[in-house]
Amino acid sequence: MNAVTRLDRDDLEAVLGRYDVGEPVDFWPAAHGIENSNYFVRTRTDGNLSEWVLTILEQAPNAGAVFAPLLDLCFAAGLPVAPVQRNAVGKLQDSLRGKPLLLMPRLHGSHPQEPSTAQVAALGATIAKLHLTTRNPSFATPNHPRDESWLSRIAKTVSGQLTADDTGLLECALRRVTKLLSGDDLAGLPKGIIHGDLFRDNVLFDGDRLTGLLDFHHASNGWLIYDLAVAANDWCNDPEGRLNEGQANALLAAYHEHRPLTQAEIERFPDFMTYAALAFWLSRLYAGAKAQAGEAVRVKSPDEFQRITADRLSREVALGAFGSPDG
Repeated sequence: MNAVTRLDRDDLEAVLGRYDVGEPVDFWPAAHGIENSNYFVRTRTDGNLSEWVLTILEQAPNAGAVFAPLLDLCFAAGLPVAPVQRNAVGKLQDSLRGKPLLLMPRLHGSHPQEPSTAQVAALGATIAKLHLTTRNPSFATPNHPRDESWLSRIAKTVSGQLTADDTGLLECALRRVTKLLSGDDLAGLPKGIIHGDLFRDNVLFDGDRLTGLLDFHHASNGWLIYDLAVAANDWCNDPEGRLNEGQANALLAAYHEHRPLTQAEIERFPDFMTYAALAFWLSRLYAGAKAQAGEAVRVKSPDEFQRITADRLSREVALGAFGSPDG
């Protein structure tokens, strides 16, 4: 979540000169994303226009070296992702002012503001296809970084900026999530490559048709049910952060049709929603603490995830029946 890199016309021409994508016509900053600097770019080749996304990496992606191979794998399987463009000498990654950059075709669609149940179901089905596509990769993926140690460390770092009520909420959430992550039964939950950041601003739709999955920078090896928990926490809420159980069930049911959930995953799903909510609450609090310390970071309000964390802790979630789960 570092400072934005400003792109000018000279920069653009220098970068695109190293790619076989045509002549630059126009470029403008993308509105979404807080961790990297993203620009839309339009080029022309023999009178034909093409659009691209140029991403300047302000911090190294958690996915590391597997970022591009992962996108290639998903693209080859027909998932709605954009592969990384190779430059003229075959390199996947270029640079600008010493910062790595990536160029990818632009996927078209819009980010849902108030997701319909049909869109939530489409997301669930696509997450399942993503998990199935990446279940036997030819590359090793780093582990999900927001583990028990990370949660504890960040909680200590931000504790001084919280009210007494929020401190109590944080401690309660930490106890529940620590119990979840230290449980013996967790070892049997299905794991694999997860996206880790499936918010609405990382998914594109044309009506009820899902047209794009974006921003795989948080991809890692983790519990598959975590991806569904992250999605439910952003897609299945009212404005106050209260869970819409009907939409959450639609998300799980659509996923289950393609990769059947185990009974243990279904039983642990409410706790995983608390885990995901806590992780993003802490992440935003940490970014705020760094900004207050004078670091040039872009932040989002942590209040949203404070409300979601409080709701998940106080709620008994009624989940539907999803066929005959194994395990």
